[in-house]
Amino acid sequence: MLRAGKPYFLLGAGGLDGFAQMRQAGCNTMRLWSTDYAAPLLDEAQKQGLTVMLGLWLEPEDQHFTYYDPEMVRAQRQRVRQQVLRYRHHPALLMWSIGNEVEQSATGPRLFGAVNEIARMIHELDPYHPVTTALASDFEWRARQLQRLAPEIDVLSVNVYGKLRMLPQLIRKSGWQGPYIVSEYGAPGYWEAPKTPWEAPLEQNSTEKAESVGQAYRKSILADSSYCLGSYAFYWGSKFEYTPTWLSLFEPTGEKTALVDELTWLWSRRRPANAAPRLNAVLLAGRQAASSVQLPGGQEVMASVDATDPEGDSLTTRWEVRPEMELTFKTEVVATPTEVLPGCIRRAWGRQALVRTPSRPGAYRLYVRVFDGHGSVATANIPFLVRRKTPAAVVAK
Repeated sequence: MLRAGKPYFLLGAGGLDGFAQMRQAGCNTMRLWSTDYAAPLLDEAQKQGLTVMLGLWLEPEDQHFTYYDPEMVRAQRQRVRQQVLRYRHHPALLMWSIGNEVEQSATGPRLFGAVNEIARMIHELDPYHPVTTALASDFEWRARQLQRLAPEIDVLSVNVYGKLRMLPQLIRKSGWQGPYIVSEYGAPGYWEAPKTPWEAPLEQNSTEKAESVGQAYRKSILADSSYCLGSYAFYWGSKFEYTPTWLSLFEPTGEKTALVDELTWLWSRRRPANAAPRLNAVLLAGRQAASSVQLPGGQEVMASVDATDPEGDSLTTRWEVRPEMELTFKTEVVATPTEVLPGCIRRAWGRQALVRTPSRPGAYRLYVRVFDGHGSVATANIPFLVRRKTPAAVVAK
C-alpha cells in the first residue's frame, strides 16, 4: 500500500478514543466500525497524524432485514452512498470497510452481490481510496465466495484471534489471490478459549495475553508482510464483552495493560517508561483457573496473586466477584456488564484476599487487578462453580 507515494504499513488499533496515546505508542492508523460520530473522530485522527479505515455498517440478516429483498438492499446502498459522499474528501480517510462479519448471519450468496454493488458504487464516487470488507475468523470458504461474487473488493480483511499465528497458511488455503489486512486481532477470544466442565471459558491473564499476541504478530503479520498490508489491534480502550477485561487494552480509569506495552514495542521498537506489572500466578482456594475450581456456597476461602513490577513499584490489588455470563453470541447480551456481588470480598491485604463464595449455586468469576500507581495494571480472573448441596441420604427403616 502506498500513501502519498510512500510505502504505508498499517500499524493500527480499533477504538473510539485515546488517539494521542495511539500516536505516542507508534500507531499510524485507526479503525472505525461505522460512521457514527465519524466527523469529530476523523478530525481528531487528522490532528494526531493518524489515518482511518472508515466502516460502512451493513445490516445483518435477521427477521428485520434480508438481502433477498431488492428494496431493502437498494435503501441500504443509498444510505451508504450518502456516507461516502460526506466523508470521501476527509484528509484522514485511508480506506473504506464495507460491513463487519455480516457473512456470519447470511442465508445465501446474495450478500456478496450486494457488497460488490456497494464497492462498485464507492469506486465510482471515490477512486482514490481502496475498499475492503471484514470477515470473521472462519473465513476460508467465505473468502473464495467473496472473490468470485465481489470482484470489486480490493483487499480482504479478516478478524482473527486464536488463529492469528496460523493466518498466512489459512489465507493461502482459502485461495484468496490479493492482499489482506488483519482488521481485528488480540488474545484468544471467549468463543474459542478452553472451557471448564460447566462451559466457562478460561481467560488468559494480561501477561499471558501480551506474550501470546506478540509471538503471533511476529509469526504472521510481520512474517507475511509481502501479502499482509498491516493490522488493527482490538480494542484500544475499555470494553465489556463477556468479561470486563477480555478484550480491553485499558482499564476504565485509564491504566494500560502489558499488551499495550507489547504493541508499543512492535510498532515503534520503544519500550514505555513504565511497564505494566507481571502476573505469575493467581490462586483461589489454592488452585489455578485451569483446575476447574468448585466450592461449596457460603464458604470463606483464600485467594492470592503472585505479581512483580519491572520498576519495583509498590503494588496494590483490587478484588471482586461477578456472576458468570451465560455464553451467547448475541452481541447485545455479551456486551451487557454483569454486576459486582457485594459482600464476597471479606478482607484484602497485600496480595491476598479472603473470599466468601455466594450462597446461591451457580457459576461465578473472581477478578483481580494489580495496579502499580503509575498508570499500568495487570488483570486476571478465575471462574469457579458453587456446587449444589447434595441431599442427605434417606435411610429406610
